[in-house]
Amino acid sequence: MLKSSSTLFASLVTWCLVDPAMAEGAGGRWAVAGSVDGKNFTLDCRFVQAAQNLSGSCIDGPTGDAKVEGGRSHALIEGRVVGDDVSWTYQTSYLFIQFDVKYAGVREGDHMSGTLAAAGKTGTFTANRVEP
Repeated sequence: MLKSSSTLFASLVTWCLVDPAMAEGAGGRWAVAGSVDGKNFTLDCRFVQAAQNLSGSCIDGPTGDAKVEGGRSHALIEGRVVGDDVSWTYQTSYLFIQFDVKYAGVREGDHMSGTLAAAGKTGTFTANRVEP
């Protein structure tokens, strides 16, 4: 009994000493900025990580394009975290055309960067973790 109590105590101490950002993985709120085909955009993404699965949603920031309304929420249809590699996909539309937006990046602490693909175009993104 004593041995299992000391093992439990050691586990709790180790858990408390883990950097919260690392323990949280890719979960949390992220400010995303990107560019596709010369058009810049921002997103407010809120992710939930459970093991290697990533869920949540991303909300469009102001677009500067009268044809595209900001503030639209896009639920993730797919999300994955493998080590520092993070990927997620959601569906959106432009005018009447629906398409998937696929992100693939690398997380380094509270920062991510990578590439994205949408409607046959490619681009890049960066993301920074923000306080809830």
